[in-house]
Amino acid sequence: MNEENLAKKVERLEYYISLLRDICLDPEAYVLWDFIMAEGLDEDQAHQMILVFRKYSKILQDVNEKEDLAHYWSKMTKDLTPLFETFNWRTDQHGIYRVLLRASKLPEWYTLKKLVQYVENTK
Repeated sequence: MNEENLAKKVERLEYYISLLRDICLDPEAYVLWDFIMAEGLDEDQAHQMILVFRKYSKILQDVNEKEDLAHYWSKMTKDLTPLFETFNWRTDQHGIYRVLLRASKLPEWYTLKKLVQYVENTK
């Protein structure tokens, strides 16, 4: 193993340690962090995914309950698909839904539950 690979592994482990601190405080809320570690995402990949979820969480704050969420679901799926391909995660709607479900448990992204309910109601 060369020094560059070793440095990346150490960096990833340090990142995972910081995620584990959150998981210890509230395992249910931080289940997305478990996904990040289980799938071996590095900090950059996780950050990109977090940016997408943060974006849609903010957008959904202004969306009323009666509005059709198909447009938002479609756009978010398109935003996440190329990212999910970089770490070989499923890019079908069910795969994206499974990660969305985890993300919606984070307290600051509670508005993502609107999309979770939309997907569950369209099954």
